[in-house]
Amino acid sequence: MTQALRVAHIVSGDLWAGAEAATYALLAAMAKQPAIALRAIAFNEGELTERLRGVRGVEVVVEPESGRSVPALVRAVVPHLADMDLVHAHRDKESLIAAWSRKPWLATQHGRPEAFTGTAQLRARLTRAIDLAIKRTGARRVIAVSEEVAAWLRPRVGAGRVVVVPNGIADPAGRVHPPQWRDRPRRVGALGRLVAVKGFELAIAAVARCPGLELEIVGDGPERLELERCIRAADVGDRIRLVGFEADPLPRVAQWRALLVTSHHEGHPISVLEAMALGTPVVAGPLPGVVDALGGACGAALADRDPARWARAIEACVADTGEGKLGSRGVREQFLARFTADRAALQTEAVYRDALQVAPAAVR
Repeated sequence: MTQALRVAHIVSGDLWAGAEAATYALLAAMAKQPAIALRAIAFNEGELTERLRGVRGVEVVVEPESGRSVPALVRAVVPHLADMDLVHAHRDKESLIAAWSRKPWLATQHGRPEAFTGTAQLRARLTRAIDLAIKRTGARRVIAVSEEVAAWLRPRVGAGRVVVVPNGIADPAGRVHPPQWRDRPRRVGALGRLVAVKGFELAIAAVARCPGLELEIVGDGPERLELERCIRAADVGDRIRLVGFEADPLPRVAQWRALLVTSHHEGHPISVLEAMALGTPVVAGPLPGVVDALGGACGAALADRDPARWARAIEACVADTGEGKLGSRGVREQFLARFTADRAALQTEAVYRDALQVAPAAVR
């Protein structure tokens, strides 16, 4: 019998957001493949490690980063990689450890870097420069979750290293039963951490212009107070709500007539795939990764961030007409054809086997 390919995934585990959800879905799908043996090494206990422990076939190891310097964390993690054939890193610190292990390794770039200001911007630029240099000189492959992310990566790490594997998720329709689109309330939603890059103030400003339309924003984060101020200023507290964090927001997403994606930039957001799987049309801005995911199947892709134009597009999307019903069916079909977790797992396994055939110095 051929020995299984042993792959270690290094993750932070400090958050539960899109990248963590994508990583969980990938490992859960790959664990069903007997040709791969998986170990997940996390730096923090949290939602990700709790969920992974429930997946048969994934060994979970936690080496806490709290109270440890980077060299100390490296020394703690590297021994867990000794019996692995390949290491898969998911962020910058993880890539550093993968490179230090001297094992064949690759990385996933889950999105373009977030923008910062002041001192944080300087630290982010330094961290990004080091991360890109490590990937450019050592990674066998760098997986981009969308063509937009790939285009950003190619001049920075070498075009030959970059391969696109879209995120995938398990089909939630088996446990969440969305009502027919025409039976849903006159309500839309937005989903994600409450951080500046998500641009949720645009969702508030646009829906404020749509009489009688409700908006739910699911998530938590440092921008909550500012978003509450926006809601008060627009005097729409009776129909626009900040719901807070929910570990499982999908029953709520299944009730929406549209998902609003107002981010300034995105890679390949899990929230869009979840909405598509539940037959929830999407209204998004000029985000190539989202536009590619939709494939013209539904909703609207807007060229700018003008709230009045967004309001008109949202009204058209949620109006009780045949267009909404067709859009709901279209996104569901698009999801099944392109974005299941099983499909992502098969594509990722092919990247693994390809990566093991090449030395990093041979890739440009």
